[in-house]
Amino acid sequence: MSNRPASHLSGLVAGALPGAALGAAALVAGLVRRDKPLHPVGHHAVGMLSVTDPAPDLGVDVLARSGGRPVEARWSRAMGLPRGWGDIEGMALRFPDGAEDGGAADLLFAGTGSGAWSRYLLVPSGPGRFGRLTTLLPVRAADRAVTFMLVPDEEAAGELPPSAYTLHVAHAAGPWELLGRLEVEWSADDTTERFDPITNKLAGLEQYAVVTALREPAYVAARAVTSAGRAGRRARAAAHRAARRAPAGNP
Repeated sequence: MSNRPASHLSGLVAGALPGAALGAAALVAGLVRRDKPLHPVGHHAVGMLSVTDPAPDLGVDVLARSGGRPVEARWSRAMGLPRGWGDIEGMALRFPDGAEDGGAADLLFAGTGSGAWSRYLLVPSGPGRFGRLTTLLPVRAADRAVTFMLVPDEEAAGELPPSAYTLHVAHAAGPWELLGRLEVEWSADDTTERFDPITNKLAGLEQYAVVTALREPAYVAARAVTSAGRAGRRARAAAHRAARRAPAGNP
């Protein structure tokens, strides 16, 4: 008899309190800055993931066969600290037709170590420096816990991230296995698109309940702050237009 419902409930309970705390912190940060609470400024890119070492056993369609997969990417600094300060890298990958329903699907990466345990620990990068990124928290693929990693091809320094990475996968704390190569062309501009691996799930991957409980409050807070900011800007713009249309008072 499967114990998945029980494990799902225990995962939700385990992640609820820290997830709520993270969501509250994100909400406060966004309200103070009046922008995205996490990863507020970034760079947008389009490119191609070339799957050179397919892994059909993962059950993830975009990684099951050799060939190119168009992607969209966004690189950002997690805390949005001033330039010249260190910060934690973040990168989002979007597969335009990677979801089960043929829609867009997202994978999120963060700056971490790459060891058996350090792959689950955030690691800041110095200003203008770029390092390895993993999905930080494991996801379920073919009923096994897996983590993905992006490794920059070269030592890049400056404003824009490296243009090429290799993509790897590991089962639990096991060794990394090559999947393919990511090549992107970065723009100095950002994108208004939001990336959410919980809402936009990659076909074949499933988020663990505890991971959802940890991450979802922060995403909810981010969406709330963004919506409030847009509503405030619309209200100010409407007031400004009304003031311009109002007849001038008599002297």
